[in-house]
Amino acid sequence: MYNINQKNLYYEKKIKFIFSFIGGILYHICSGSCIALGHFNVYLTSYIHYAHSSIDMQYGHLIIPLMTFSLSIFIPIGGIIENKIGLHLSLLTSSCLLELFIFIFINQTDIFYSYILIFLMGLSCGLGAAIPRKNCCFYYPEKKALILSLMSSFTILIFGFISVIGEKIINPDKVILKKGEKFFPLEISQNFIKFYKYILKVIPIVTILSLLLIKKYDTKFDSELNNKELKDKINGIKKNKNYYLNIKSALNNIRIWKIASIASFSSFALGFSVNTFRVYGALVSINGTFMQYSGGIGAIILCVCTPIWGYINDNFDFKFIIKIICFSTCIQSLMLSIFLSNHTAYILCILFGCLISCGLMTSINPHIMHVYGIEYTLEIGGVVGICHGIVNAFGAIIAFIISKYYKTGEELHKPY
Repeated sequence: MYNINQKNLYYEKKIKFIFSFIGGILYHICSGSCIALGHFNVYLTSYIHYAHSSIDMQYGHLIIPLMTFSLSIFIPIGGIIENKIGLHLSLLTSSCLLELFIFIFINQTDIFYSYILIFLMGLSCGLGAAIPRKNCCFYYPEKKALILSLMSSFTILIFGFISVIGEKIINPDKVILKKGEKFFPLEISQNFIKFYKYILKVIPIVTILSLLLIKKYDTKFDSELNNKELKDKINGIKKNKNYYLNIKSALNNIRIWKIASIASFSSFALGFSVNTFRVYGALVSINGTFMQYSGGIGAIILCVCTPIWGYINDNFDFKFIIKIICFSTCIQSLMLSIFLSNHTAYILCILFGCLISCGLMTSINPHIMHVYGIEYTLEIGGVVGICHGIVNAFGAIIAFIISKYYKTGEELHKPY
């Protein structure tokens, strides 16, 4: 009887994990459609320009950092809310707020209101974005890096698909700016509203499907592991059942701040190149076909390479991996500085940056889970996200200030 029960538990656990994995991927369509706004920033700023002529496309530099900063702040808050109201209600709250803010966003034409709403959309995504991943890692903690990387790969693939579909809807003729032009025509730029009207219909559907598929992890599957985790230590500080005391103990330890510093500063060049790519690419008239499919190409690279990085992280020492990543970011930064004026080389540098960034994002979170435990990933890992968001925002502010003095693509070569 004991063996039969164990076997039943094994298959029940496996089935629930598969359902939760699929549900988690579907749920990320919501946040993916929101983050894709950064890819469409040239259309948004062009559209707003026709209502407020003082706005130029350089205002788009602030969109991705603002959203990622907001998302980073509210991921740990999402962990606290989940602890209070549960997994499914947290995800439902996140989706409902996102639906509301997108609806308001597409019905106004002010850049500063847009920034506020983008911040609020990031807030909405942050409340629920990381919860499905954390839940899946509970099922097979020994494979946490691989699980996170696979979920990231599928999520990135979805993001790439959304970017390509969005470009098809917004700019079907692949129009690029001619020399001297600074904005896309109104008949093209206003199509981003059409795209997000479709998104407003998609979000409720994928949310319902996700809630039906995601199964909250039950401790009956791994009671032995859970008892062991309660006896673990956080950097020499013994865990107990006090949720807030455990988080406080981790935050008072210097290790998490070292991890946050490494993750933030090593990604500065990556963030700057990604945040400026869409606007810079439009201003220097990079091939329209590539610009339309750039989100999809980057997504394919990330989708293929992220699981490889996940496997590496499950089998090799974190210090060794992070040294390679940091060295690679220096190489990418140097290459960008040398080849910025060469379109082909510039594109290759951006794609190389995608390869590095997937290694960075798949190494930090599994390491945090390994050190502090899966149950505190959102709250403690949120510290890393906030620090990363601050550094990313700093890079965006620099790009925005530069744009006030250097207007054209050619002029941007030297300061970049």
